[in-house]
Amino acid sequence: MSLPEVQDTGNLMNEFQGYDQSHEDFFRSLPEDHRRRYAAVEALKIGFGGVAYVARVLGMSRRMIYTGIRKLEAMGNDDHHPPQRPSGGAKRIRRSGGGRRQVTQRQPGLEEVVDEVLEAHSAGSPTDEAVRWTDLKPVQLAQQVLARAGTGGVDPHERDQQFRLIATLHRQARARGVPVLCVDTKKKERLSHLHRRRSCYSTDVQFVYDHDYRHLATGVLVPHGVYDYHTDNASFITLGTSRKTSAFVCDTIALAWQEGRAEHYPHVQEILLTFDAGGANAARSLRFKEDLVALSRRLGLRLRVAHYPPYTSKWHPIKHRLF
Repeated sequence: MSLPEVQDTGNLMNEFQGYDQSHEDFFRSLPEDHRRRYAAVEALKIGFGGVAYVARVLGMSRRMIYTGIRKLEAMGNDDHHPPQRPSGGAKRIRRSGGGRRQVTQRQPGLEEVVDEVLEAHSAGSPTDEAVRWTDLKPVQLAQQVLARAGTGGVDPHERDQQFRLIATLHRQARARGVPVLCVDTKKKERLSHLHRRRSCYSTDVQFVYDHDYRHLATGVLVPHGVYDYHTDNASFITLGTSRKTSAFVCDTIALAWQEGRAEHYPHVQEILLTFDAGGANAARSLRFKEDLVALSRRLGLRLRVAHYPPYTSKWHPIKHRLF
């Protein structure tokens, strides 16, 4: 298969009149792998600016079009056989094994729990023995499964003990005048003139993209907050532009303490820090523990750390007070 020859690329895009609706309808009717190659052929036919134009008209990313171009180049000029799909089979488009694992694979024993619940609330189909009818609504079924299986495999008794421990630490800190700092991060935001679901009050029209695709963004913003739980309802937010790492978390705590909180606690020798269980500040992260030791030496203070149990981050005070 030979690629289209493009000449005088500087003027082709100016002379191109655009596609009609039939091109987009034909594109939607193709399977995923054929779409990439079709978009690549059309982009090469247009020439200069063709990739950006086809990506905008067909609603796909430029990366997919460049992938299609590489696939066309790999086919060669004398290859008359149909292109091989990523899966290696004629009937399957994508390779097997992609996507998230099923919840039954992530939580062993869940299928047995569902069978126990359905045993008392189901009846067999008179025409198909593989079909089971139940009088439970999906929400009711989920509630009964959670009641039997627990929350994410966490022992409710152990979870309650951790909550009681954190409450005790809060009372002791308040009695001794020790600051309690709740630390957490918010969802990453892409930077650029991108679409948002909120209102914007301004004196002029703001032109933005109608989507927030990754290739349209100029960077990523990581908002990380520190909330003072006991004193004046104060908080401190750091906006990072790279990644949330344990070093970034510790730097945020250091900035919050040195820039605003230290003057409110001139004589304390200890800080109580509370975190969620996962992420860069996970309870079992050795790297995070090493960075906390370095932070303690940096601030000259003892650090007492408490993590909320897994799947209970919505009870972390910073979720409601700051975010």
